[in-house]
Amino acid sequence: MNLLDQYESYLTSQRRLAPGTVVNYLRDCRAFIEWCGYSVDNFAPAEVGERDVKGWIMSLSDHETPGCVGKKRKSSSVNTKAASVRAFFTWLKEVEEVVGVNPTKGVPRLKEPSHLPTYIHQPNMAQLVGELRAEALSDDYVVRRNAVLVLLLYATGIRLAEVTALTTANLAHDLGEVRVLGKGNKERIVPIVSGLRPLIEEYLKFTRQKICTNDNFSLFLTSKGEPMSRHQIERAVQQRLAEAGVKGKHSPHVLRHTFATLLLENGADIREIQELMGHSSLRTTQVYTHNSIASLKEVYATAHPRGRKREQ
Repeated sequence: MNLLDQYESYLTSQRRLAPGTVVNYLRDCRAFIEWCGYSVDNFAPAEVGERDVKGWIMSLSDHETPGCVGKKRKSSSVNTKAASVRAFFTWLKEVEEVVGVNPTKGVPRLKEPSHLPTYIHQPNMAQLVGELRAEALSDDYVVRRNAVLVLLLYATGIRLAEVTALTTANLAHDLGEVRVLGKGNKERIVPIVSGLRPLIEEYLKFTRQKICTNDNFSLFLTSKGEPMSRHQIERAVQQRLAEAGVKGKHSPHVLRHTFATLLLENGADIREIQELMGHSSLRTTQVYTHNSIASLKEVYATAHPRGRKREQ
């Protein structure tokens, strides 16, 4: 068994990372190994130095984004790949003791431009929720399912991978909570707003009548009764947000950002938001305070007598 196979076993059995995360880690590490001129089977990590790591990072920065001609790879993408290799060498040094020096330790992250999370503003979201509530009682299963899907993502802020894994067993008996298995196999309980509970109840009844007769099934099914894949769920959300006229990104993550931002704007404590979102670090959650400040500036510029927008 080569080092990468051993690392995969470590990530899966001890770190208990999600399968998709493991695949990404291994892909990045394999790319680095091959860039250094080795195969996975003859990799000699002790011969890798800081210069090799820096050279690989520079080569990533100079290359185009796959599938995007003329567009350089983003710093954030390069940093993510570098983080995979950094974690690999940390394991080689501290767990396996294969290397005496971690060649990634002195390599800094590339500077990333600051981008505020994209979210749907409250008036637009209120209008969309009104439309979705009506669709959640449709006689068309797909329309009904997609409406409940979008409403649940907005109401709970859960991740795409988390909603993909949900079954009816994850729902509390009174539909007041949903039990979610997040990153690092960390379980958390997220409340479901009272207005959504009867719609979920009707959706479950409808699904049992039309699609699946079992009591325990994946929460979101195809019209053939099969669990929806991550890609199918993502596509369904993107299509519905596009139909609603949402500008910019249409990913499920936009609904997660909307959930957090609107909670903050309506007075929720940031530590409570952190717990609901399943963030391991408060720093991750704090990005939403910047969104809130940006929103306040927009209101100020529009409404204040000395606001720039009113002076023009």
